[in-house]
Amino acid sequence: MSYLFRVIIVIKFLLFFILAVLCSHSLAAPDNQLLRKLDIQRGLFTDAYQSFDIDDQLIIYVLQENTTAITRGVAVIVAESGIPIVGQNGFADLANELNKIGWVTILLPAPDTGFMPTVVQDAAMEDGGATTAEVETNTSADTQVPSPSAPIADLDISKSAVTRIDEQAFIKHEQQLVSLLQAVIEKSQEYPGFFLVISKGTSAAWLSKIYAEKTLDPPDAFVAISPYWPDRKHNQRLPEWIANTSMPVLDLYSSWDNVWARKTVAQRKIAAVKSLKLQYRQRELLGFNMHRQHNAYICKEIYGWISHMGW
Repeated sequence: MSYLFRVIIVIKFLLFFILAVLCSHSLAAPDNQLLRKLDIQRGLFTDAYQSFDIDDQLIIYVLQENTTAITRGVAVIVAESGIPIVGQNGFADLANELNKIGWVTILLPAPDTGFMPTVVQDAAMEDGGATTAEVETNTSADTQVPSPSAPIADLDISKSAVTRIDEQAFIKHEQQLVSLLQAVIEKSQEYPGFFLVISKGTSAAWLSKIYAEKTLDPPDAFVAISPYWPDRKHNQRLPEWIANTSMPVLDLYSSWDNVWARKTVAQRKIAAVKSLKLQYRQRELLGFNMHRQHNAYICKEIYGWISHMGW
């Protein structure tokens, strides 16, 4: 009887294991873009947002008219990839502030990055630098290598850690962003005035590259907030791309930026100076990172900059 009981237990275990494997393969990964679109539709009335089709995909955006008598132009705001456009970390408050000083604002969702950066601990060897033993020495009590669950922002990307972005995923994300901006450029032509683009994080980095390589016609001005890529190879080229853009650039950063963005702050300014870039301004955002006050601060920096340019 005991032998038969053990056989039954083993069979049940095998059946459970097979069922679990089949379920794991049959369940599709969640569509994050769709989930964020549903969040917008659930949180806003239907007359509070608009949409357009890009490659047979419905893209929702939020357009707000200016609240002043005179329209300065259109400000397109692209948040960090993965951040809801009307959420607390989005730029809804910044859009409201810009509306007060004459801007029509268009809040755009950034495409999903479509990749998970892979942490590589032997970056120093790849760069022809320190050996494995030296890297291990560098990761002592002060700079221990974090666990896989630790945020990338805590990594020492200068030597002991680096991440890689798959090249195909990189190109695909760039193409999606180009298609998104092409669609919004057509929409912006319905309004008079200047064309301003504001973006943050990876979106700011990709747009810097796109405008530097003239993949898209440049806007009248570009605001890059804490631009970065979670990839050492591409991040190192970011200052060069920003310096090679043809439009005026306002480069904003803060002390609470992640380590990837902080890594290129000085290099971005140096590259702009060396290239004799006109109308480049780099400013640090001071104070606490409280969303409403933070966005009001960004708006004042933008207002001061465009006023200096005579807009």
